[in-house]
Amino acid sequence: MRLILVRHGETELNRDGLIQGVNDHPLTSTGRDQASAAAKALARDLPFVLYASPIARAVETAQVIHEHLMVPFTLVDGLAEANAGELEGLTGDEMRRRYPEFIERWTADPANARMPGGESLAEVQERAWRAVQDLLAKHPEDSVVVVTHNFTIQTIVASALEIPLDRCRRLRLDVGNLTRLDLAPQGNFLVSLNETWHLESAEPPRAANPDG
Repeated sequence: MRLILVRHGETELNRDGLIQGVNDHPLTSTGRDQASAAAKALARDLPFVLYASPIARAVETAQVIHEHLMVPFTLVDGLAEANAGELEGLTGDEMRRRYPEFIERWTADPANARMPGGESLAEVQERAWRAVQDLLAKHPEDSVVVVTHNFTIQTIVASALEIPLDRCRRLRLDVGNLTRLDLAPQGNFLVSLNETWHLESAEPPRAANPDG
């Protein structure tokens, strides 16, 4: 299976450097432009099947891809972003000031540090990789496009390449980017990471981790 992971387009929280989590903020006009650019780039990958996280910004990005390419999409709960719990909507400074004990755990063991009222990266990885394995069973020879989120993509790449989860946050993933993996019984391969050639502007989001 050729797996093409698309990070959703920009939202106001991305733009303003706030922690995002599982909220339902829509795309900005820039975010819709990024989704359109991703759709045009994906035209060369047709035919493919399309899946998306059920979170609004991913659904909206998938809808734009559908409108451009007339590919229907299916929502998969396991592809959702990490639940940031009480951190949602905070700046990095606010997070560090209000939750110093979490920051200590996040620094020492980012894979297992659970966000206050939310999830850990290990929990995200477990459900996201299970969702990918289900897609692989359904589409072993197909191209599959998945519209999802920062942490979700990081953990999927870590699973595919057997990278320690505490290092996956070193993978930079711009909004609107494409990341490609080949998944097969003989081994998994990273084809590309954080493609942004299709975007007019590939400036990184300013959101402090944890971010979506």
